[in-house]
Amino acid sequence: MYITRVLITALLIVWATPALSAQQSAESLYQNARRHYYALFSSPRKMKARKQWRRVINRFKTVVDKHPKSKRGDDALYTIGLLYKRLYFQLGDERDKQAALKSFEGVVKRYPKSNLVDEAQRHIGDIRYRERDEKKAVKAYRKALVRKKIIKTTVSKRPKSRINTGKKQKARGEKIVRRTTPAKARARRDSGRQTLSKLIGVQRFSRNGYTRLILHLSNPTAYKTAKIKNPDRLFIDMLDTGLGPKIPKTTRYSSGMAKSVRIAMNQSKVARVVIDFSEPNTFQTVSALYNPFRLVIDLGRRKMAAKSRPAVKSKRAPPKQRNVRVPSVNVKRSGRVRTIVIDAGHGGKDPGAIGPTGVKEKNVTLAIAKELKKAIEKKMKARVILTRSRDRFVELDNRTVYANSVNADLFISIHANASRNRRARGIETYFLSPARSKDELATAARENMISLGSRDATKNDLAYIMSDLTNTQKVNDSSILARSVQRSLVKGTRRQYHGVKDKGVKQAVFYVLWRASMPSILVETGFITNRSEERRLKNRAYIKTLANSIATGIAQFSRTYMVAQR
Repeated sequence: MYITRVLITALLIVWATPALSAQQSAESLYQNARRHYYALFSSPRKMKARKQWRRVINRFKTVVDKHPKSKRGDDALYTIGLLYKRLYFQLGDERDKQAALKSFEGVVKRYPKSNLVDEAQRHIGDIRYRERDEKKAVKAYRKALVRKKIIKTTVSKRPKSRINTGKKQKARGEKIVRRTTPAKARARRDSGRQTLSKLIGVQRFSRNGYTRLILHLSNPTAYKTAKIKNPDRLFIDMLDTGLGPKIPKTTRYSSGMAKSVRIAMNQSKVARVVIDFSEPNTFQTVSALYNPFRLVIDLGRRKMAAKSRPAVKSKRAPPKQRNVRVPSVNVKRSGRVRTIVIDAGHGGKDPGAIGPTGVKEKNVTLAIAKELKKAIEKKMKARVILTRSRDRFVELDNRTVYANSVNADLFISIHANASRNRRARGIETYFLSPARSKDELATAARENMISLGSRDATKNDLAYIMSDLTNTQKVNDSSILARSVQRSLVKGTRRQYHGVKDKGVKQAVFYVLWRASMPSILVETGFITNRSEERRLKNRAYIKTLANSIATGIAQFSRTYMVAQR
């Protein structure tokens, strides 16, 4: 009996080994292709060369051809579709369109149980809408909706946003001149009953020469944009989308890059948003983000474009879509760091992470930010601005918009880490780039308030990469700043305290750093969920040590930066 069991076990191992080896081989090939994928989108030079795209596509194709039944077969085929779709939207080549459709349709047919099927259907819908085949576009999107039963958006941990629902609301520093509502609210309400999605809210964040508009929708849908001259304006058409009952028809503003926003049904089931620019030659970018689904429109002057060291000539990235301009990354500036924005994470109704004894992250970050402001002003001749100086809620969007509007040279976001593992500890510093590990993904998911492991986090990463990481010089500067701050933090705290763990410089896609037009980092000053580190994070002396160490790292970066500019 014993011998029989041994033989059966041995046979199972023999049979399982090839399958396991194939899975490992598929995973290895896929991860290699993925690295080249991110490298492509991080290099404006590579993005201009079609052969570079083909090389990346071929790497994913190898996974599909050699390991079609592996766990990475659907991922690889789906990514091939994404690359061809991007090429088609960029160049308008019919061959790329057909290749993209073939890839996405392949995901649907070959991997019917894959959780990527609904995403593939949506991409098919995007392509069909671009070629003005609205019936096929709606059909594809509705298939995705039915399959996933997306009646309500996924509940997130994000604090409820202050969405413009048509109620009288005045933002700081903004005067709303006139707002009109449609006369026939019932008719407009009916227009959205049978549609795939509804426009349910509009948000506006605006300061000195920089405006962000966010269109909130009930479900994902396809959209098109175009810029029109004389007068300058941008319109966005949203497929099979109705209007919520409290969406204002026209909203006018007395300041900012958008002087008015007009919303109406362009066709029976196509909602159109028209943004009238207040200044000529306004640059604009439009991106779709998920969980919840929204369209983010950034408007700014040319001088608000991303900054880089003049010594490095970085080529302009290809546009995200036709008719959408991307700000130049070749804007010169003087070598000295003049303005630094310090962002105290969370605040107000958003407490952030909470420690075992009740210490709130929002209070820790504010205390560190205030001390950091003092420390920087002592070490450097720089203007230091806080995104909040008291316990109040500040939208993530407002933090970046504010940094851009004051033309900041550096953006430092202060946070305290958290983990289900109560023994997790240490200091780490992040810059904006695709996450490489589960820990990095977990940290970004928590700070972005997106559920870990959701496809929405991955889709948002892709949107960030395509719209922001093409500015390689900003990414490089941010990584150098992160190293300088992390090195100084570890050295400074270890000098006075025992057991400080150096978790190193990490990278992940944080929404608060997205579209910041200057080198920017996010500092995780310790794990508030660890009793020992929580105790330190509420200690005034330790907070001063953290602040002084961060300031030293910033000052060292600034000196290096000035030398590089000469």
